[in-house]
Amino acid sequence: MSYVSRSIVAELNKLIDKRITVRLVDGRTYTGKLISYDQSTLHLVLSDVEASEGGKYHKVIIAGNRISEIIVTEYPVFDAQEFANILTAKLNLRPDVVRVVPEINAVIVYDRIKISEAGVEGSGSLAQRIYEIYNEYIESKRRGGS
Repeated sequence: MSYVSRSIVAELNKLIDKRITVRLVDGRTYTGKLISYDQSTLHLVLSDVEASEGGKYHKVIIAGNRISEIIVTEYPVFDAQEFANILTAKLNLRPDVVRVVPEINAVIVYDRIKISEAGVEGSGSLAQRIYEIYNEYIESKRRGGS
């Protein structure tokens, strides 16, 4: 697999469960939540879809060869690098124990606690404290803070 296709796959992985708009080669558009895609054909599956001609659909499967553009219409709430900086400062952690994985927009602490937009995965008192900081962070971002 080439570097270019890996980066496209990584970008598409970040869009799962996000609202996107897909413009087809004929100009029609579909806006909905990306729930899956096929890496080899770029077929997309959207749910809760609104079509440019006014229709609303539960699910739409779009053939990859019909896609002209994929437009991201939802901004991510969680920024892994920003959250890693907050964790390092608030918990006085050494930078070498906090690792950012940009491909999945996640932070790994001590190779055992994973933090992403989906939440905190891990257990113990440190994970609990990270969970509290995560909730404060997400609430602040949703209110428009940084």
